[in-house]
Amino acid sequence: MKLIIAGELPFIDEIGTLCLQAGHDTHIFLVEDFIGALESGYEMDNLADADIVIECHNESAATKHELLLALSSVVSPQTLILSSVLPVSATQAAAWVTNPSRLVGFGLLPPIPEKGLVELAPALQTGNSALADAALFWQGLQQEPVMVADGPGLVRARTVCCLINEAAGVLMEGIATAADIDKAMQLGTNYPHGPLAWADHIGLDAVLGVMTGLFAEWGDDRYRPSPLLKRMVLAGKLGKKTGEGFYRYGMEE
Repeated sequence: MKLIIAGELPFIDEIGTLCLQAGHDTHIFLVEDFIGALESGYEMDNLADADIVIECHNESAATKHELLLALSSVVSPQTLILSSVLPVSATQAAAWVTNPSRLVGFGLLPPIPEKGLVELAPALQTGNSALADAALFWQGLQQEPVMVADGPGLVRARTVCCLINEAAGVLMEGIATAADIDKAMQLGTNYPHGPLAWADHIGLDAVLGVMTGLFAEWGDDRYRPSPLLKRMVLAGKLGKKTGEGFYRYGMEE
């Protein structure tokens, strides 16, 4: 199948790797590159016959809206659209595309294993055939589909990002260092990754996007983004993809 993947790191790389390993004709774009190409008048006729679009921008609802509009303008009105619904609901994402019955929300959280689980969330507009096609596609990537109710963050991202947000609060209050917080959670509770190191891998901008989406959806203080998390994103300290987040990567101390 011919696929378009557009969004942000590390999501596009990790999902793209799964698609390439499955033998799909895969075209991968950073969100700014895809939108910029369309705005400059670059012709994307070679993408018009794509079978599936995978949209995975999780930082900003406004940019996600722009990307989904751009993607849906390039492909056929029948092309299946899989949208990462971590910062917004699938119903909201579907409202931003033409023929919303073809959009299915999904949730994957880096690091993505070669054999794992994907959460699928149908929008109120999602058609039964689109949902069935989405499940078959993810099965082909060795990701077992599990149906969950619609809403920002779904299950894993909502739970993990809330944990990260709380860990950022502990760090901001000076209770422990980043390394000690991560060690406490890994050795003390058997988490697969320390929450702050996990945040660096996911991208602090994506974590903030999830928390912002949850807070906008529910208005509950438990979802209010940590001030430290917001400041780090403003400073461009997004984690591994920028070389610095809660830890530093590939640079001199």
